[in-house]
Amino acid sequence: MWKPAPYRSVKEIIHFLVVNPFRTENEIQEQVFGYYRSGNFYSNKKYADMLRRGMDKGLIKRIYWKRKSDSRPLYRYYVPSSANINM
Repeated sequence: MWKPAPYRSVKEIIHFLVVNPFRTENEIQEQVFGYYRSGNFYSNKKYADMLRRGMDKGLIKRIYWKRKSDSRPLYRYYVPSSANINM
């Protein structure tokens, strides 16, 4: 029987990042929503847009994290202390 997908919000990402700061976008999607980008053929647009909305509102920030072995940019996300939200 068909079951509707659970409602998802930016609050879930914020709660996760308060406890686990400086995570990558992949880690956030895997651990918060159970969405694995490499093993899934569905689009991650829903979760990526959710993360961007949190950044636009100033609830989530990101920093550039340079890896030694790779030249690709890697960003880590965190909740700034000024955005301490009691949700």
